[in-house]
Amino acid sequence: MKHIAFTIDHKFVRFCAVTMVSILKNDTPSDITVHVVANGLSEADRVVLSDLAATYGAFIAFYEVPLEKLEGYTIRWEGQRLPMVVFYRCLLASLLPDSVKKVLYLDSDILVLKPLDDFWNINLEGKALAGVPDDFTVNPVHCNRLGYDLSYNYFNGGVLLLNLDYWRQHNIEQQCKIYYKNNPERVLYNDQDLLNGLLHEHKVLVDMKWNVQEGAYRVPKGKAADWCPPYIDTILHPAILHYSSRKPWQYHCMHPLRHLYFEYQDLTPWKGENVLNNWKPRLHRFIHFLPYTLGLKRSKYLNLFY
Repeated sequence: MKHIAFTIDHKFVRFCAVTMVSILKNDTPSDITVHVVANGLSEADRVVLSDLAATYGAFIAFYEVPLEKLEGYTIRWEGQRLPMVVFYRCLLASLLPDSVKKVLYLDSDILVLKPLDDFWNINLEGKALAGVPDDFTVNPVHCNRLGYDLSYNYFNGGVLLLNLDYWRQHNIEQQCKIYYKNNPERVLYNDQDLLNGLLHEHKVLVDMKWNVQEGAYRVPKGKAADWCPPYIDTILHPAILHYSSRKPWQYHCMHPLRHLYFEYQDLTPWKGENVLNNWKPRLHRFIHFLPYTLGLKRSKYLNLFY
């Protein structure tokens, strides 16, 4: 049984549903248990997610977070946009039943496009988690800020295979709180910095195909428009596609694989829903794209899908 965890609020129910469907379409639903950690969901929210899971023959469970578990945490980056749910993933070891030995945490701006078996079966003996580097090259800024050697790299927090047994044995949840309190000058990117700073020596880094982020599709500064990356196969055939910056549901999203999101959304109760159904966002998108259409600006993205 594969255990998948989402940490959301009411605003992300739709997006969570899309990610769920992508998993259930591309893996074995009867082998999936979905754990939804969320405060304040309505009965209608729970029903729509439960019905989706039941349609495919998967299991689903819901959990609420006691407010005292969040004491000491604050949003230090994007505080106007990000809710406290970003810290829920630090609490999964105590929220989920002890019978759940490990769990795959996923953000809700993700599509799972291939079976998860190879990722799920990674050896986590003696390790807290498995994650994917935040970029194809090591960013020294993150490592230097967090005070560890570049050889450890820096992982993205949107896709994490968590060894819950290890977390429980080593009381990682409490260690997270202590690290966060003692290192305010280091923890900028909220839980992602927190987990990298605390667990950089206790992780496994896996292939980039398991968390292909939006930046992988951009032409790097200083490169010619026809530049082709060495990791071309990874971005053409991602196992997990992560819309980590511009979201497909935003009118100004230019991601070359934006259309895939709506293909999976059409398998949910939100079929056909699109911000561009309204003329104002369509006009804003037209204006946004016009400099690129007229050749006044060079495309930010690799020309691989046209």
